[in-house]
Amino acid sequence: MPIQCQLLRMSTPNKPDSKTTKKRSTWPRVRYIEGRPKPWLVDARIAGKGERFFYATATEADTKADALRIGRKNEGDEGASFPTALRIEAAACAARLAALGATLTEATAFFVLHARPEKGSVTIEELVAKFLHAKKANGCRAEYLRVQGHVLGKFGTHFTGRSAHTIGKGEIVEWFDAQPWAMRTRDNYRIDLGNLFGFAVREGHCAANPLATMGEVHYDAPEIGIVTVGEASNLLNAAATIEGGALLPYVAIALFAGLRTSELLKLEWAQVSIEERHIVVGAHVAKGRARRTVTISDNLAAWLEPYANATGMIVADKALMRGPWARVRKAAGLAAWKKNAMRHSFGSYHVAHHKNAPATSLEMGHDNPEQLFQNYRALVKATDAAKFWTLAPAKAGKVVAMRAA
Repeated sequence: MPIQCQLLRMSTPNKPDSKTTKKRSTWPRVRYIEGRPKPWLVDARIAGKGERFFYATATEADTKADALRIGRKNEGDEGASFPTALRIEAAACAARLAALGATLTEATAFFVLHARPEKGSVTIEELVAKFLHAKKANGCRAEYLRVQGHVLGKFGTHFTGRSAHTIGKGEIVEWFDAQPWAMRTRDNYRIDLGNLFGFAVREGHCAANPLATMGEVHYDAPEIGIVTVGEASNLLNAAATIEGGALLPYVAIALFAGLRTSELLKLEWAQVSIEERHIVVGAHVAKGRARRTVTISDNLAAWLEPYANATGMIVADKALMRGPWARVRKAAGLAAWKKNAMRHSFGSYHVAHHKNAPATSLEMGHDNPEQLFQNYRALVKATDAAKFWTLAPAKAGKVVAMRAA
């Protein structure tokens, strides 16, 4: 029995003096917890945050507590409550960033910007819808919206359900590489998707445009397709006989005034003045929304003379641009049609005949005369150009009834 009492006294902590007791009651509190392998607790928490330490002896605990008090005095409460593990991690991260000339603050800002978009995350489908809505609200034409809807919709289908800000350059390039596109088509997609993600950046849904650093696609310019003088004559004769000549004004104006198909399909007879020898391509009709006046040449005036009193649209029924137009080309021996062949023919024959690229460019509605000069100047001979501008009807044709717009 005496031995047992002696052992109990040995496991009981020494009673501290009053000064030590007072110190232990302040931060960090030091207290004894019976039953633990290391019963001496140093509680360094502040407002529930911070760390706790356990020691086998009172001396170790008091030494740690004194060290923490000194640290608190030097750094304040905030530094004392900062976990040691987090300090170690922060120091390691700061060292890695220092090698790149960056700071923890910059790294944190970068992460937040890219992982949490300013205006919230949107799926790629939602982004495309917002983009098209904004373009429509800004007055973009229906044809532009249709084409963009097709292009961007195809991209959205591949990345369906993905948050737009998570789609990176690498996987976009991978998708590009998997497409059976010509180089020109690839570049068009690069431009269109660049516009989409540029919109996302401006709207706060993406931190950066993944297409911004994608290199421009290089490809040889396609050959300009034109019709010969004989083929132009065949087109005019075929258009005069098929569907009662309903497509003759379309063909004549395209060949001898160089209007785009999209412009001709919106053009009305009210904008054609045979007497004053000009066609007014209004801003609502022109591709670039810039009003221009196109000269009616002598031979074009002859082709249009039978329609002097016509009203409504130049192409009275857009259905004519399907079956009837295909029959006209076939009858002219041009079933294998060259894209924009009539407009390109106008530009080539006009610049070869008049030798004035700026004037031709003005007629065609181009912004850059140099581009026209490079693309059209070497395609036809001056002798062929002279023949082209003398193509005229043998006699006045019969005027067909024109439907009102």
